[in-house]
Amino acid sequence: MLKAFTEKAIADERVKALAGKVSVAIDPEFAGILDESPARVTVTLADGRTVERMRYYASGTPQVPLSREQVQEKFFSCAERALDRSTATKLFAFLNRLQEQPSLSGLWSLTSRA
Repeated sequence: MLKAFTEKAIADERVKALAGKVSVAIDPEFAGILDESPARVTVTLADGRTVERMRYYASGTPQVPLSREQVQEKFFSCAERALDRSTATKLFAFLNRLQEQPSLSGLWSLTSRA
């Protein structure tokens, strides 16, 4: 979510406390793989146990495409930073019928309000 990258979110003391517990390193197993961007996350719990998950492909890639609902949620999350909900809804509908549009004039009128 884009809201996680705002000044307000970054200044949150809870976020700072959690960030202090996070370290990042290149996984030697994946160091030479650039196209797929695999990742491994290991969480060490307070009692010492670890939980590990690995994703070879990121969400939103051709191998792991987003669902229609996820695309819509992501679109509105981004659009709300520049457009009111009504305009964003019209823009989303326009873009979903882009191949049917006789011209892009409708696109320009929607985005020029931003």
